[in-house]
Amino acid sequence: MVADLDAAATYANKRQAFFYHLGDVVYYCGQEQYYYDQFYDPYRDYDAPIFAIPGNHDGCVFTGGPKTLAAFRENFCASEPAHNPDAQGVSRSTMTQPGVYFTLNAPFVKIIGLYSNVGEGATSGVISARTIGQAQLTFLQNELEAAAVQRAKTGASSFALVIATHHPPFTVSASHAPSPEMLKQIDAACEAAKIWPDMHWSGHSHLYERYTRTVAGRQIPYIVAGMGGYLNLVGLKKGAKGQAIKPVTKGVDGSGNPVVVECYNNTTFGYMRINISATTATGEFMGVDEENHEAQILDSFELDLNAHKVSNEKAGSSALAPGMTTQAHGTKTKRPRQK
Repeated sequence: MVADLDAAATYANKRQAFFYHLGDVVYYCGQEQYYYDQFYDPYRDYDAPIFAIPGNHDGCVFTGGPKTLAAFRENFCASEPAHNPDAQGVSRSTMTQPGVYFTLNAPFVKIIGLYSNVGEGATSGVISARTIGQAQLTFLQNELEAAAVQRAKTGASSFALVIATHHPPFTVSASHAPSPEMLKQIDAACEAAKIWPDMHWSGHSHLYERYTRTVAGRQIPYIVAGMGGYLNLVGLKKGAKGQAIKPVTKGVDGSGNPVVVECYNNTTFGYMRINISATTATGEFMGVDEENHEAQILDSFELDLNAHKVSNEKAGSSALAPGMTTQAHGTKTKRPRQK
C-alpha cells in the first residue's frame, strides 16, 4: 500500500523524479528469489528510476548461501539496463549504479550513498574498520573534497549535499542502536574537506524520526525513514521498570553538538517526500491510512540552503526540476526502460 500511494503521488502537479531506497530492499538474507515479491511487484506502478543503497539484510549471508550483496548487485549495479528474471512480468529493468556505495548527481542535489554493512540489533553501522578496510572511507573523503571544490566554483547554494546510510547516526528505536562511531568518521571527513552535509538520510529503525543537529553554526536535518513496510513498527527503548523512554527533546551528541528531536512516529507506515530547489529543501513524512488507503502529511520541514536554518512549518513548495539527468560516480546512469 505504501508503494502504491507513493507511485500515485504528485508534488505541485509534477511527477516524482526518482525514488531513493535507504536499504533492506529484501528480507532476510538478500536472496534473489525474494526480489519479485518484495521489490518488483510492489513498485510495478512506480514509473521513475529507483536508486538504492544496501541495508544489513541485503548484505547478510548464511552457510551455503550466495556471496554477500550478490542479488543487490545484480539488480542495482548491472553493467547495462536489462530485464532480470527476478522481475518476472514487471517491465522495470536493472539499474546501473557503479557500486554499492556511490554518488548520485541530480539537479539541485548531490547524494553520497554509503553501505553501512550488516550490523543488526544492538550493533552499529560500519563504513570503515580493520576487518572491512578503508576503501569506503577514502571514497567518502574524495567525494567530499570534490563537492567542496564544485561548490566553491558554482556557489554556496548550487546544490544540496546529502549523505545517506542505512544505519542511523541517531535513533530511539527499541530494536536498533545508533551509530556514533560511524558518525565520527563522517564528521572527520567533513571537517577535513571543509564541507558539511545539508541533510543526512537513513533507515534501519522501523519508525520515523527527525532530528536537527547544529554543527559549525549549521542546522542539519537527520532523518530516519524506516517506516516503509516492514511487518512490525517498533516501540521506543524501555527503562528499568519496562516503561518506554521518550526521547529527550534537546541535548548534545558525543562531540558536544546540539541535537533536537523534532518528531518521531512509531505507529504509522509511510514514506518521505523530499523536494529541493536552488535555495530550499522541503521534507514531508507522508503517513499512510491503512483503512482509507490515503496518505497525509504527518510532519514537514523546510531547510534554507543559504542560511542553513530549519523551519518546522513549511513556508511553501517548489516544483521538481523537469528533465532530470543523473550521474553516478562519474558514470552516466540510464533511466530504466518502461513500457
